[in-house]
Amino acid sequence: MKLTVNRPVEIEAVAIKCELPVRYCEEDIPNDFPLRRGDVWIGIIYLDTGVIRDWPTGRSGKMCMKVCDEGTYSLMDASGKVLAERVNEYVPSCIPGEWGDYVNFYIDATGKIANWSMACNPESVQECFFPDD
Repeated sequence: MKLTVNRPVEIEAVAIKCELPVRYCEEDIPNDFPLRRGDVWIGIIYLDTGVIRDWPTGRSGKMCMKVCDEGTYSLMDASGKVLAERVNEYVPSCIPGEWGDYVNFYIDATGKIANWSMACNPESVQECFFPDD
């Protein structure tokens, strides 16, 4: 007799990779906005600090984009392995934004998202990526 038993497992998540469509051209973010690649913004954000990896030092920015249900959000470990993923879904509540449609980042010159800690904490990440656990 084979049985499937679900047991709690601790994982060490360190970052969320956000792949966000630029739906409204330069109305969303300028073409030269850091980490924009054509019609997609791709950023890896460290959970504990809210710092965006590879953000250019000395440059601040503001991103208020209407993403709706077109973004991809990947929870990653230290090696870059994807632990859980939300594809083509509304903006998860652990990402700063409004109404599940928008991503709102206020980024300082060190690449830190100023409003990150208000939305992203262990409980909100757990609920976003593992709602039934």
